[in-house]
Amino acid sequence: MSKTEEAFHRLRADILDARLAPGAPLVISALKEKYGLGWTPLREALPRLEAERLVVSHRNRGYRVAPVSATSLRDLQEARRAVEHKLLSRSIECGGPDWESGIVAAHHLLERTPSPTPGMSEADVKRWEERHEAFHQSLLAAGGSDWLNAFQRQLNDQLHRHHRFMVLGPDSRSEFHTNGEEARNTSEFREILDRTLGIAHHTALMQAALDRDAARARDLLDEHIGFSLAVYAVLWPDAG
Repeated sequence: MSKTEEAFHRLRADILDARLAPGAPLVISALKEKYGLGWTPLREALPRLEAERLVVSHRNRGYRVAPVSATSLRDLQEARRAVEHKLLSRSIECGGPDWESGIVAAHHLLERTPSPTPGMSEADVKRWEERHEAFHQSLLAAGGSDWLNAFQRQLNDQLHRHHRFMVLGPDSRSEFHTNGEEARNTSEFREILDRTLGIAHHTALMQAALDRDAARARDLLDEHIGFSLAVYAVLWPDAG
């Protein structure tokens, strides 16, 4: 792997996992020290990340990690709904025994993995994310469209970054450490987070797919998307 490829992949991973926070400045001198890479590979990596809409540039102000917002999250979720509805319907129509067994196996691993909470170790969060993603990909695996799959992966990367920031960011951590009059809001937040990340809704989605009930599966996918938006609404009620 070239130094430019290394710079691109390391920066990209840190942006997607919110280790480089949304809006953070990307100053070459600081990145050089952080990653132990030279000026040239870092400078060449940043425009590629901008093309993926993970980085933004401003004249005379340099590069920053692309921000997250209620507007962008809603837009991403609407795009996800459009793409995944089609892939899910096609998979339910065309998937065979291998598709079914893949869903069951992915669900089994997800069921055995604690869902993320603020303060959880990076390794445990990563394990859940990988198994959660594997489960959702298993549902779409028989969709039979290279272009839709490519769009879905691009959307998923952006949503991963938003979800990381929501669930593990400072605003989320504060929701888990409130008391007194704020206790009720904390309880509501925990309930929404559990509905979003917990196994029960994923089990219902698996069952609808295995029952070949495309309408039910699409409705459950819409609910899943709505849960994520509800988490955002609790954390940032004034975001519009």
